[in-house]
Amino acid sequence: MRREKTSVSQEDYLKAIWEMVQEEQTPISAHLAKELGVTPPAVTAALKRMTRDDYLRVERDGRIQLTPKGRSVAEHLALRHQLAEKLLTEVIGLEWSKAHEEAERLEHGISPDVEALLLKRFGPESSCPHGVPLLGGLAKLRRKNGAVPLSELNAGETIEILCVYEKDPKFLEFLGSLRLRPGARARVHQREYDETMTLAVGSHKVHLGKPATSRIWVRRLSS
Repeated sequence: MRREKTSVSQEDYLKAIWEMVQEEQTPISAHLAKELGVTPPAVTAALKRMTRDDYLRVERDGRIQLTPKGRSVAEHLALRHQLAEKLLTEVIGLEWSKAHEEAERLEHGISPDVEALLLKRFGPESSCPHGVPLLGGLAKLRRKNGAVPLSELNAGETIEILCVYEKDPKFLEFLGSLRLRPGARARVHQREYDETMTLAVGSHKVHLGKPATSRIWVRRLSS
């Protein structure tokens, strides 16, 4: 069945809400305003239009819920974004730290035909350069691999990095320089009272604060 055409603005809202749900954050208008860099009145007006068009609903406590229609659009947009990231990194060799911003420019222009060809090219079970599965997102990693934020672990636990759910290219460059990318293994050497962590990565140690460890999703290997 042919999907109803949505505007770029609507797609940005839907994807932002979907990503918040993926990260187990509560989607509310204030979070959307911050994420999208728009004013609260602009968010209110957009939510009213999208509620009218049956893409979402706003609960009495302010939480935003995607309707089946809105979720379908958001998931397809997220998939097109990830396919664009893989095209950029695996085919033309763009650095993983730059892939997100470039894919933001490409995702809205990918047609269903191109989406299908890219998905066939890369495989439905593959992941984006940051480790997020093409189909299922973070929810799939939590369900199948027991993924949790690194910030939840304790000293002595050994982990494998599954994905880095982050858009800031400088942060991704920072992690790359520390060899903290999907597939890397490390041991939590120390966890401080302020929730900073020291990781043992191979023969060297890495110090990370809570803002960093909350964006790195891992699976436990041992204690």
